Amino acid sequence: MRYLFFALLAGLLLFSAPLSAHAQIEQSSNRTISVTGEGEVRVVPDQVLISMVAETRGPELLDTQKQNDVSVKAVVDYATKTLDVEEKHVQTDFVNVEPVYRNCNYNDELAGKCNPLDIIYYKVRKGIQVRLNDLTQYEELITKSLQSGVTHIDDVQFITTELRKHRDKAREMAAQAAQEKAQAVAETLGVTVKKPMTINTESYSMFNWSGSSRGGNPRMMMQNAVQESGGSGSEGEGGGLAIGQINVSATVRVTYEIE
Repeated sequence: MRYLFFALLAGLLLFSAPLSAHAQIEQSSNRTISVTGEGEVRVVPDQVLISMVAETRGPELLDTQKQNDVSVKAVVDYATKTLDVEEKHVQTDFVNVEPVYRNCNYNDELAGKCNPLDIIYYKVRKGIQVRLNDLTQYEELITKSLQSGVTHIDDVQFITTELRKHRDKAREMAAQAAQEKAQAVAETLGVTVKKPMTINTESYSMFNWSGSSRGGNPRMMMQNAVQESGGSGSEGEGGGLAIGQINVSATVRVTYEIE
């Protein structure tokens, strides 16, 4: 009986060994190659969005608010009436009124010589946003706004109205670059590229001033595919504003099956 048990056990072990070896061969035959392709489209912006703040200070709240309104109105009128900017592209986005109190030291406050609740002056701030379709008006608007009472240029964004189109183009270029890279590597190694197994994509955009390699992102200089779209964006007429470029980039990571 004991002999029969060991004979059956040995038979099962011999039968299972080839199945295990066969599974290992199938797993090792699933070979892949992973590559990354990058594409970049350099676009000259066609719009600029300017965010400004007009700040006024004064001892009387109503007078300070009126003075602030005058400054803001001057900027809005200049943009809409002189530069012919559409009213929907000019707006005020916030109003902030802040009383500034007397700064007292501890001993003077205890002695009644200084009241920390005394208002020295009022500070009124109002934000203005202007969207320009004509970038040649940028410096003119900034200069006139500062002359009219604008005290801060909070943000300047150079943008393109066709960002989706350029992103699609950059992604197409990145996918093509990944495919070409996979084919080149496979040819060198003597293998054949088959269907893609996994695909991951990323898109991003960044504005760069032209004519300055120091201000750019070094990574932008190492793309697989680069395409210029629109004008050179090098320099405005008469040595004015030098319009930069928006780098619209995409990265495609692909894992291919090979044989």
